[in-house]
Amino acid sequence: MGYGDWIFLGALLLVCGLGAILGFGKVLCMFVLNKIVRIILAIFVCYTFGGMILGIPFVNQMLKDLAANWAHIEFLTKIHLEIIIYYIALFIITMLVVWIVSRIIKGISEAKALPIKIINKVGGAILFGAFALAIMLLVFQIICWIGGQTAANFENTLYINCPAILRPLYEHNPMRALIEM
Repeated sequence: MGYGDWIFLGALLLVCGLGAILGFGKVLCMFVLNKIVRIILAIFVCYTFGGMILGIPFVNQMLKDLAANWAHIEFLTKIHLEIIIYYIALFIITMLVVWIVSRIIKGISEAKALPIKIINKVGGAILFGAFALAIMLLVFQIICWIGGQTAANFENTLYINCPAILRPLYEHNPMRALIEM
């Protein structure tokens, strides 16, 4: 292992220690209860599952009935107002569900019982470490997108200084498959 791998492991240990100090509930609040993250998550859910939910016969029929109310107004029919209303409702419902679930998890994780405290600390360490690792993989993906001499220099540095951990993570970055979908 090169010195870059040791620095990475030290930084990951530091981040996990910070997550353990904060606890699962606080780490969850920092990332999930954050309004920007909730909005991004709701948009992701609407984009990913919106079409599938729209294919459910009950939902489809309900939207057709809704569209029949303004069938005589050409502009509203042309812009498919029922689909706009559907996605707005799905967005709001997703935001509410994420908020409720995160509040429930936060309430459970902040209980005073010793086993819950231990689970809270371990969960915080794992969650904060996972977020830090995801951000690092995203940075690796951005470097890969930049390409050219920047990526070549970065790969060379990883090859020399970080052969055991960071280079395999860069070469087999799971973000590549996720983003290329």
